[in-house]
Amino acid sequence: MLNKTASIKTEQGRRYLQMLCKHFKHKVSAGWDEDQGWVEFAMGRCELNCTNELLQVCCQADNAKDLLEITDTVKSHFDRFAQKQQLILQWSN
Repeated sequence: MLNKTASIKTEQGRRYLQMLCKHFKHKVSAGWDEDQGWVEFAMGRCELNCTNELLQVCCQADNAKDLLEITDTVKSHFDRFAQKQQLILQWSN
């Protein structure tokens, strides 16, 4: 299983976690509570965790192509949602 992670310093981590999970739930399986969430894509999974100061995102897939599709999708949505706050999701391994 391949994965990529990102950590975003923000006091609005819970808000972004909820926005992402709610948005993706319209097309794929997703769930969340106050501090954690998940999105199950056909090609892999994304898990989100937050604290008062940090949003952590971890995406997993069986191969590099699927992982790239998931990370590109999550990044484009997060960047659009967080544009006003000028936050950008940057992946690390």
